[in-house]
Amino acid sequence: MKKFLIKTFYYATLVFVLGNVVAFSANYFLKKSSFYKSSFLVNEFNSDKKLDYFVVGSSRGLTTLNTNLIDEKLGLKGVNLSMDDTDLKTQSLMIHHFFESNYKADYLVLVLDANHFKKTSLELGNNDYRFVPFIDRDYVKNHFKKYEKSTLNILTNSNYNPFFAYSYYNLELLLPATLSIIKPKFRNKFDKFGNYSYPSSGHENNNATYKIKEIDSEITNPIIKDIKNYLDENKCKLIIYIAPYQLEKFTFNNKLEYSIINNSSALVNKNEFFYDKIHVNNKGREQSTLIFINNFKLLIN
Repeated sequence: MKKFLIKTFYYATLVFVLGNVVAFSANYFLKKSSFYKSSFLVNEFNSDKKLDYFVVGSSRGLTTLNTNLIDEKLGLKGVNLSMDDTDLKTQSLMIHHFFESNYKADYLVLVLDANHFKKTSLELGNNDYRFVPFIDRDYVKNHFKKYEKSTLNILTNSNYNPFFAYSYYNLELLLPATLSIIKPKFRNKFDKFGNYSYPSSGHENNNATYKIKEIDSEITNPIIKDIKNYLDENKCKLIIYIAPYQLEKFTFNNKLEYSIINNSSALVNKNEFFYDKIHVNNKGREQSTLIFINNFKLLIN
Protein backbone atom coordinates (compact mmCIF):
# COMPACT_ATOMS: atom_id res chain seq x y z
CA MET A 1 0.00 0.00 0.00
CA LYS A 2 2.85 2.36 0.88
CA LYS A 3 4.58 1.69 -2.46
CA PHE A 4 1.32 2.31 -4.26
CA LEU A 5 0.87 5.67 -2.54
CA ILE A 6 4.46 6.67 -3.27
CA LYS A 7 4.11 5.77 -6.94
CA THR A 8 0.77 7.55 -7.15
CA PHE A 9 2.26 10.68 -5.63
CA TYR A 10 5.28 10.43 -7.94
CA TYR A 11 3.24 10.13 -11.11
CA ALA A 12 0.76 12.78 -10.00
CA THR A 13 3.64 15.17 -9.35
CA LEU A 14 5.20 14.31 -12.70
CA VAL A 15 1.92 14.97 -14.54
CA PHE A 16 1.46 18.22 -12.64
CA VAL A 17 4.98 19.46 -13.43
CA LEU A 18 4.93 18.42 -17.09
CA GLY A 19 1.39 19.77 -17.44
CA ASN A 20 2.49 23.15 -16.17
CA VAL A 21 5.48 23.17 -18.50
CA VAL A 22 3.11 22.64 -21.42
CA ALA A 23 0.60 25.18 -20.05
CA PHE A 24 3.21 27.91 -19.47
CA SER A 25 4.47 27.35 -23.01
CA ALA A 26 0.94 27.46 -24.41
CA ASN A 27 0.23 30.65 -22.48
CA TYR A 28 3.32 32.25 -23.97
CA PHE A 29 2.29 31.51 -27.55
CA LEU A 30 -1.32 32.53 -26.99
CA LYS A 31 -0.19 35.83 -25.50
CA LYS A 32 1.95 36.49 -28.57
CA SER A 33 -0.87 35.65 -30.98
CA SER A 34 -3.87 37.50 -32.42
CA PHE A 35 -6.37 34.73 -31.74
CA TYR A 36 -8.41 36.46 -29.02
CA LYS A 37 -9.12 40.18 -28.73
CA SER A 38 -7.04 40.53 -25.55
CA SER A 39 -3.80 39.56 -27.33
CA PHE A 40 -4.90 40.87 -30.73
CA LEU A 41 -4.93 44.40 -29.32
CA VAL A 42 -1.41 44.35 -27.92
CA ASN A 43 0.16 42.50 -30.85
CA GLU A 44 -1.47 44.24 -33.80
CA PHE A 45 -1.66 47.89 -32.77
CA ASN A 46 1.05 50.42 -31.98
CA SER A 47 0.42 51.96 -28.56
CA ASP A 48 2.35 55.08 -29.63
CA LYS A 49 -0.41 55.94 -32.12
CA LYS A 50 -3.51 57.29 -30.45
CA LEU A 51 -6.85 55.98 -31.72
CA ASP A 52 -9.83 58.23 -32.27
CA TYR A 53 -12.20 55.72 -30.69
CA PHE A 54 -12.64 52.10 -29.74
CA VAL A 55 -15.78 49.97 -29.48
CA VAL A 56 -16.49 47.58 -26.64
CA GLY A 57 -19.55 45.36 -26.20
CA SER A 58 -20.99 41.89 -26.55
CA SER A 59 -21.84 40.08 -29.78
CA ARG A 60 -24.21 42.98 -30.55
CA GLY A 61 -21.24 45.34 -30.54
CA LEU A 62 -19.14 42.90 -32.49
CA THR A 63 -21.66 42.45 -35.31
CA THR A 64 -23.52 45.79 -35.43
CA LEU A 65 -20.79 48.40 -35.92
CA ASN A 66 -18.23 48.19 -38.70
CA THR A 67 -15.24 50.36 -37.82
CA ASN A 68 -13.94 50.06 -41.40
CA LEU A 69 -17.01 51.91 -42.67
CA ILE A 70 -16.93 54.43 -39.80
CA ASP A 71 -13.29 55.23 -40.53
CA GLU A 72 -13.91 55.52 -44.26
CA LYS A 73 -16.83 57.92 -43.87
CA LEU A 74 -15.43 60.06 -41.06
CA GLY A 75 -11.68 59.87 -41.66
CA LEU A 76 -11.04 58.30 -38.25
CA LYS A 77 -9.04 55.41 -36.85
CA GLY A 78 -10.78 52.96 -34.55
CA VAL A 79 -10.93 49.33 -33.48
CA ASN A 80 -13.74 47.02 -32.42
CA LEU A 81 -12.79 45.19 -29.20
CA SER A 82 -16.27 43.72 -28.62
CA MET A 83 -16.38 40.02 -27.74
CA ASP A 84 -19.23 37.58 -28.11
CA ASP A 85 -20.91 36.19 -25.00
CA THR A 86 -19.58 38.82 -22.62
CA ASP A 87 -21.35 41.01 -20.09
CA LEU A 88 -20.66 44.50 -18.80
CA LYS A 89 -18.06 43.55 -16.19
CA THR A 90 -15.99 41.68 -18.80
CA GLN A 91 -16.37 44.67 -21.11
CA SER A 92 -15.09 46.83 -18.26
CA LEU A 93 -12.10 44.49 -18.04
CA MET A 94 -11.44 45.03 -21.76
CA ILE A 95 -11.57 48.80 -21.24
CA HIS A 96 -8.97 48.52 -18.48
CA HIS A 97 -6.92 46.21 -20.68
CA PHE A 98 -6.90 48.86 -23.41
CA PHE A 99 -5.57 51.67 -21.22
CA GLU A 100 -3.32 49.52 -19.03
CA SER A 101 -1.67 48.33 -22.25
CA ASN A 102 -0.76 52.00 -22.86
CA TYR A 103 -3.29 52.68 -25.60
CA LYS A 104 -5.13 55.99 -25.81
CA ALA A 105 -8.37 57.08 -27.49
CA ASP A 106 -10.62 60.13 -27.50
CA TYR A 107 -13.88 58.16 -27.34
CA LEU A 108 -15.15 54.84 -26.08
CA VAL A 109 -18.31 53.57 -27.77
CA LEU A 110 -19.82 51.18 -25.22
CA VAL A 111 -22.50 49.01 -26.82
CA LEU A 112 -24.91 48.50 -23.93
CA ASP A 113 -27.40 45.62 -23.99
CA ALA A 114 -30.83 45.87 -22.39
CA ASN A 115 -30.09 43.22 -19.79
CA HIS A 116 -27.33 45.43 -18.40
CA PHE A 117 -29.17 48.74 -18.15
CA LYS A 118 -29.63 48.29 -14.40
CA LYS A 119 -27.49 45.41 -13.13
CA THR A 120 -25.01 42.72 -14.08
CA SER A 121 -24.45 39.24 -12.68
CA LEU A 122 -21.57 38.94 -10.23
CA GLU A 123 -20.49 35.56 -11.60
CA LEU A 124 -17.48 35.04 -13.83
CA GLY A 125 -18.22 35.64 -17.51
CA ASN A 126 -18.35 32.73 -19.96
CA ASN A 127 -15.43 34.01 -22.03
CA ASP A 128 -13.29 35.60 -19.33
CA TYR A 129 -10.71 32.85 -19.82
CA ARG A 130 -9.56 34.79 -22.88
CA PHE A 131 -7.62 37.07 -20.54
CA VAL A 132 -5.63 34.21 -18.97
CA PRO A 133 -2.47 35.07 -20.98
CA PHE A 134 -2.41 38.37 -19.07
CA ILE A 135 -2.90 36.91 -15.59
CA ASP A 136 0.41 38.50 -14.55
CA ARG A 137 -1.33 41.90 -14.67
CA ASP A 138 -3.03 43.06 -11.49
CA TYR A 139 -6.30 44.21 -13.06
CA VAL A 140 -6.82 40.79 -14.70
CA LYS A 141 -5.88 38.92 -11.54
CA ASN A 142 -8.23 41.10 -9.48
CA HIS A 143 -11.09 40.54 -11.93
CA PHE A 144 -10.76 36.76 -11.65
CA LYS A 145 -10.34 36.95 -7.90
CA LYS A 146 -13.48 39.06 -7.52
CA TYR A 147 -15.82 36.98 -9.70
CA GLU A 148 -14.51 33.40 -9.79
CA LYS A 149 -16.46 31.24 -7.33
CA SER A 150 -14.95 27.79 -7.98
CA THR A 151 -13.14 25.94 -5.20
CA LEU A 152 -9.86 25.63 -7.12
CA ASN A 153 -9.96 29.17 -8.55
CA ILE A 154 -8.35 27.84 -11.70
CA LEU A 155 -8.26 31.20 -13.49
CA THR A 156 -7.29 33.27 -10.46
CA ASN A 157 -4.34 30.97 -9.76
CA SER A 158 -3.28 30.47 -13.36
CA ASN A 159 -0.27 32.77 -12.97
CA TYR A 160 1.57 30.00 -11.09
CA ASN A 161 -0.58 27.00 -12.03
CA PRO A 162 -1.89 27.37 -15.59
CA PHE A 163 -2.17 23.57 -15.94
CA PHE A 164 -5.65 23.51 -14.38
CA ALA A 165 -6.88 26.38 -16.56
CA TYR A 166 -5.57 24.81 -19.76
CA SER A 167 -6.97 21.43 -18.76
CA TYR A 168 -10.43 22.74 -17.96
CA TYR A 169 -10.58 25.10 -20.95
CA ASN A 170 -8.69 22.76 -23.25
CA LEU A 171 -10.74 23.52 -26.37
CA GLU A 172 -10.81 27.24 -25.65
CA LEU A 173 -7.18 27.71 -24.60
CA LEU A 174 -4.95 24.76 -25.47
CA LEU A 175 -6.14 24.31 -29.06
CA PRO A 176 -5.93 28.05 -29.90
CA ALA A 177 -2.46 28.14 -28.32
CA THR A 178 -1.36 25.20 -30.45
CA LEU A 179 -2.76 26.87 -33.58
CA SER A 180 -0.99 30.09 -32.60
CA ILE A 181 2.39 28.36 -32.79
CA ILE A 182 1.71 27.65 -36.47
CA LYS A 183 -0.38 30.72 -37.34
CA PRO A 184 0.27 33.49 -34.79
CA LYS A 185 -1.72 36.01 -36.87
CA PHE A 186 -4.86 33.87 -37.02
CA ARG A 187 -7.93 35.69 -35.64
CA ASN A 188 -10.97 34.07 -34.05
CA LYS A 189 -13.85 35.33 -36.22
CA PHE A 190 -12.96 38.99 -36.69
CA ASP A 191 -11.08 41.06 -39.25
CA LYS A 192 -7.90 43.10 -38.84
CA PHE A 193 -9.83 45.85 -37.06
CA GLY A 194 -11.88 43.53 -34.85
CA ASN A 195 -15.11 43.45 -36.87
CA TYR A 196 -17.37 40.50 -37.65
CA SER A 197 -20.81 40.08 -39.21
CA TYR A 198 -23.46 37.41 -39.12
CA PRO A 199 -24.55 35.98 -42.48
CA SER A 200 -28.09 35.45 -43.70
CA SER A 201 -29.93 33.01 -41.47
CA GLY A 202 -33.36 32.71 -43.03
CA HIS A 203 -34.75 34.96 -40.31
CA GLU A 204 -34.76 37.88 -42.76
CA ASN A 205 -37.17 36.04 -45.05
CA ASN A 206 -39.97 36.32 -42.51
CA ASN A 207 -42.53 38.78 -43.88
CA ALA A 208 -44.54 39.04 -40.69
CA THR A 209 -45.18 42.40 -39.08
CA TYR A 210 -44.83 42.47 -35.31
CA LYS A 211 -46.12 44.80 -32.66
CA ILE A 212 -43.23 46.85 -31.35
CA LYS A 213 -42.75 46.75 -27.60
CA GLU A 214 -42.09 50.24 -26.28
CA ILE A 215 -40.13 50.17 -23.02
CA ASP A 216 -39.41 53.06 -20.67
CA SER A 217 -36.25 52.28 -18.77
CA GLU A 218 -33.34 53.78 -16.87
CA ILE A 219 -29.61 53.27 -17.13
CA THR A 220 -28.45 52.89 -13.54
CA ASN A 221 -25.89 50.07 -13.65
CA PRO A 222 -23.12 51.03 -11.18
CA ILE A 223 -20.49 49.45 -13.43
CA ILE A 224 -21.15 52.22 -15.95
CA LYS A 225 -20.36 54.85 -13.34
CA ASP A 226 -17.09 53.05 -12.58
CA ILE A 227 -16.29 52.95 -16.29
CA LYS A 228 -17.10 56.66 -16.65
CA ASN A 229 -14.80 57.58 -13.76
CA TYR A 230 -11.99 55.43 -15.16
CA LEU A 231 -12.39 57.01 -18.61
CA ASP A 232 -12.27 60.48 -17.08
CA GLU A 233 -8.91 59.58 -15.55
CA ASN A 234 -7.70 58.60 -19.01
CA LYS A 235 -9.18 61.65 -20.77
CA CYS A 236 -11.54 59.57 -22.86
CA LYS A 237 -15.21 60.42 -23.42
CA LEU A 238 -17.92 57.79 -22.94
CA ILE A 239 -20.61 57.28 -25.56
CA ILE A 240 -23.28 54.69 -24.83
CA TYR A 241 -24.67 53.07 -27.95
CA ILE A 242 -27.92 51.11 -27.96
CA ALA A 243 -27.81 48.89 -31.04
CA PRO A 244 -30.99 48.04 -32.99
CA TYR A 245 -33.52 45.54 -31.73
CA GLN A 246 -36.04 44.06 -34.12
CA LEU A 247 -39.06 44.25 -31.83
CA GLU A 248 -38.19 46.71 -29.05
CA LYS A 249 -37.95 50.46 -28.67
CA PHE A 250 -36.25 51.79 -25.54
CA THR A 251 -36.57 55.26 -24.07
CA PHE A 252 -34.66 56.46 -21.02
CA ASN A 253 -36.04 58.60 -18.24
CA ASN A 254 -33.02 59.33 -16.09
CA LYS A 255 -30.52 62.12 -16.65
CA LEU A 256 -27.18 60.79 -17.87
CA GLU A 257 -23.68 62.18 -17.39
CA TYR A 258 -22.51 60.95 -20.78
CA SER A 259 -23.66 60.95 -24.38
CA ILE A 260 -26.01 58.27 -25.66
CA ILE A 261 -26.84 57.16 -29.19
CA ASN A 262 -30.11 55.31 -28.92
CA ASN A 263 -30.68 53.41 -32.16
CA SER A 264 -32.72 50.67 -30.50
CA SER A 265 -35.69 51.25 -32.83
CA ALA A 266 -33.75 52.29 -35.95
CA LEU A 267 -34.55 49.03 -37.77
CA VAL A 268 -37.69 47.80 -36.01
CA ASN A 269 -39.72 45.35 -38.08
CA LYS A 270 -37.21 45.46 -40.92
CA ASN A 271 -36.75 41.72 -40.95
CA GLU A 272 -34.38 41.74 -43.91
CA PHE A 273 -31.69 43.31 -41.75
CA PHE A 274 -31.77 40.83 -38.87
CA TYR A 275 -29.95 37.58 -38.20
CA ASP A 276 -32.24 37.02 -35.21
CA LYS A 277 -34.31 39.30 -32.98
CA ILE A 278 -31.32 40.94 -31.31
CA HIS A 279 -28.54 40.67 -33.91
CA VAL A 280 -28.35 42.22 -37.36
CA ASN A 281 -27.00 40.36 -40.37
CA ASN A 282 -24.40 41.68 -42.82
CA LYS A 283 -26.85 44.01 -44.57
CA GLY A 284 -28.19 45.16 -41.23
CA ARG A 285 -24.67 45.91 -40.02
CA GLU A 286 -24.15 48.29 -42.93
CA GLN A 287 -27.45 50.06 -42.29
CA SER A 288 -26.83 50.25 -38.54
CA THR A 289 -23.33 51.61 -39.05
CA LEU A 290 -24.51 54.31 -41.46
CA ILE A 291 -27.18 55.45 -39.00
CA PHE A 292 -24.61 55.41 -36.19
CA ILE A 293 -22.18 57.48 -38.27
CA ASN A 294 -24.72 60.29 -38.63
CA ASN A 295 -25.17 60.41 -34.84
CA PHE A 296 -21.49 59.94 -34.00
CA LYS A 297 -20.50 62.76 -36.34
CA LEU A 298 -22.61 65.20 -34.36
CA LEU A 299 -20.93 64.24 -31.07
CA ILE A 300 -17.33 64.49 -32.24
CA ASN A 301 -17.55 67.68 -34.31
